[in-house]
Amino acid sequence: MREEERQKRAEEREMFKKLKVWEKTTAASRIHRIQRFKDEDLLQDKTQKDASVFLGPGAATMGRDPHSRREKENIADFVAKKREMFLVQMSLDVKKAEIFKLDDKARMKEEALRKSGQMLDEDITRFDRFLQGNDAKAHRAMKHAEDMTKKKQEKLQRIKHLKAQISAIQSEISKHKEQKEECIKYKLFLDKLTPSEWRERQEDQKRQRRINRKIDWVQDQLGIINRKMQQELDQEESMIEQEFLERRQRGRGKKKTEQDEEREKAGELEKRRRQIRKKHRTQEQLEREYMDTLDCDSGEELPLYFQVPKHLLDIFTQLEEQNLFLIQNSQETEQQLEEIQQKYGEAKLSQGKRIEFLTQNIRETEKKREEEKVLCAELKQRISTKSGTNGTTELLKELTAKTAEVFRTCGFDSDHDPGTLQMLASIEQKLEELLANLEEAESRDPEQYQKLEREAEKARREKVRQQRVEIQTQKNEERLRQSLMRSQAPVHKKTGKQIMFRSPPLHQEKKVVRDTDDDAEAEELARKFGIYVAKDGQCGASKPEKQD
Repeated sequence: MREEERQKRAEEREMFKKLKVWEKTTAASRIHRIQRFKDEDLLQDKTQKDASVFLGPGAATMGRDPHSRREKENIADFVAKKREMFLVQMSLDVKKAEIFKLDDKARMKEEALRKSGQMLDEDITRFDRFLQGNDAKAHRAMKHAEDMTKKKQEKLQRIKHLKAQISAIQSEISKHKEQKEECIKYKLFLDKLTPSEWRERQEDQKRQRRINRKIDWVQDQLGIINRKMQQELDQEESMIEQEFLERRQRGRGKKKTEQDEEREKAGELEKRRRQIRKKHRTQEQLEREYMDTLDCDSGEELPLYFQVPKHLLDIFTQLEEQNLFLIQNSQETEQQLEEIQQKYGEAKLSQGKRIEFLTQNIRETEKKREEEKVLCAELKQRISTKSGTNGTTELLKELTAKTAEVFRTCGFDSDHDPGTLQMLASIEQKLEELLANLEEAESRDPEQYQKLEREAEKARREKVRQQRVEIQTQKNEERLRQSLMRSQAPVHKKTGKQIMFRSPPLHQEKKVVRDTDDDAEAEELARKFGIYVAKDGQCGASKPEKQD
């Protein structure tokens, strides 16, 4: 029905479009025309209804002509008829007023109905437009969603491809970093093995190259400045010649001689030469400028000392031989240390017991010595009273022999048999001379004195070291001889089956591997695009929570 009404209205609009201007009517005229037709129909219906209603005895004469002939009637009848006529007329007026009131109400309701229908048509039209717009929006949204899904898939593929490239590049970077660190470690190791003299020589050469660069740059700048100065001097000289030539032509320089002109020209040229020289930079300024701006290292690293691998292998072989020798010495030293510690422990025990025994003997000996002292004092007193000597003859003989030995060691001649006191006096005199010479030598040349003292101490230490080396050599020879005897001894082979022990049970561990790469990738995409894509392809605003 709605479609039919819409089609009918469209046909009426098309018909009205084809009418002429004078054939068209306005909406108000159409409304009044329709209402007039309705009023005429309503009046016709009312008259038909009134005809069927009894209006009284005078109702039959209401439509007649008043000048027509009437029959005579009395006043009472006339009054009654007039009264009935008045009542009928009053009822007619009331009915007409009621009819007009009902007509107004009907017209107002029709207007309200028309407006409601018009509003309903407008609402239907707007609703249709809304449905069409909604359908268009839904279509556009579906198309946009399809495009975005396609772009998303492309972006995901691109992201996966870029991630694969990034992982490959990172692995390559890590590999190169490891190689770099390893090369740096080897380079530091080679730098540590590099002789300091060679490194110092290379650094000196580098400093010399730096100085040479500075000298070359300064010389080049000086050459450029000298060329500019020479050009400016040539220009100034030509200008001076031109000025003097013009002055001579004007007649101002007639009174001056040629020598005066030459001197004046030379003075002017020298003055301008100094001005030009002041404008340009000197060698000191160029050197300062180079130090401020261009004095930087070339960045070139020092060459490696080891250019051939064989050189490093030779050093390694030499170091290995030295290490083997030191290892052998350390092992032997450890063995000797163990032996010494064992002997020290044994000696400590034995010496402790011996010390206790000797301490006890000392106490007993001191006790006996005290007793012997008392007895010796008594015997000395008896001897002195009997023979007049103190019993020290043997002691005097021993002291005389020692004094003679020292006397001969000092270089004196003992053929004339000097006395003991004379020998002691000579020895004392010799000692005083030697001490005086030592003090004089120390005061005169303390460095030489200290040097001789160090040499004497060194000789003493060398002698002690040689003795230790000889003792160590003898011990090593004895150890080698014992090891040779052990190696030449017969080998005792073990007989019987070897004891076998039960092996422990194998411990197997189960490794649980959890694949979290897809989850991490999905979370990263959800953080970037706001959409979480699960493994099963379902999309959501956030990651779904796990249910127990």
